[in-house]
Amino acid sequence: MFDPGQRPDIRYPTPWSFKVIGDDEAAVRRAVETTLAERLECGAAERPWDLSTSRTSRGGRYVSLLLSLTVVSEDERNALFAGLAGHPAVRIVI
Repeated sequence: MFDPGQRPDIRYPTPWSFKVIGDDEAAVRRAVETTLAERLECGAAERPWDLSTSRTSRGGRYVSLLLSLTVVSEDERNALFAGLAGHPAVRIVI
């Protein structure tokens, strides 16, 4: 049975996805590329990742991108999340 107070057991490396939401698609794409260059651990240049448009709001005000990659550690996953969440072009990271 799932205990909400218990941390999930995640074994690394593991596939991971981040939903990255912002106002300007080009700026959010640059934010993702910059964050990956700065925060990925060893072998970042050779590691594949995918960034695709997930959704655009009805009025076109927000765009949601899906970043998928393999993370090698919890520290790397948390560093990527923090880097994306702290970037001025990014509104929300899920």
